[in-house]
Amino acid sequence: MIVIVLSLSRLCALFVLFSVPANAAEALPRELNPLRESLQKTRRMSARFKQTRHWAAFQDALVTQGTIRYEKGGRLVWRMDPPAESELIVDDQRATIHYPALGTTQTLDFSAEPGLGKVFQTIRAVMEADLESLQPLFALRVDRKVPLSLTLTPRSPEVSRTVKKIHMEFDKALHLTLVRLDEPSGDWTEIAFHGHVIETAALK
Repeated sequence: MIVIVLSLSRLCALFVLFSVPANAAEALPRELNPLRESLQKTRRMSARFKQTRHWAAFQDALVTQGTIRYEKGGRLVWRMDPPAESELIVDDQRATIHYPALGTTQTLDFSAEPGLGKVFQTIRAVMEADLESLQPLFALRVDRKVPLSLTLTPRSPEVSRTVKKIHMEFDKALHLTLVRLDEPSGDWTEIAFHGHVIETAALK
């Protein structure tokens, strides 16, 4: 159960706002402009996912499925289907994990876990189209322009203790379809997304 928590907590960084000032010297790759414009118009998003967790020391993998919901400026809710049922709720300050079958709740305070907090907060930057704020933490590389494929490599020592690299793939409509997170230990997790439901708003 703890393994699932750690995996979720690291991966949800792929959906959450990083609020540090954008102070990177490098300009954002212009290939990311269409992605930013698409994200800026997204008000709400939900999707189904299939998560596959691999360990370097074992041949077997753990496969779980569930749903993810996100609302701009609000919370991320990551719900795992039975039998590994759990619900992870992330806001600006903390992550709360509920286990309905056990009737228990665990809270991760980002002020006490700054490295984990940065990982959680990274993806919100993507969802909020605040891609420049990723620059102090990650080197962004565009692997493929169409459909878009990105690799993020940590600059920050705090983040690099948790994450070796993050690879993201998007479809032609710029919906996130695949995330792979590699850890320094050699363990890695892949999440495939499908069935996107996206509510957009016109830009002013």
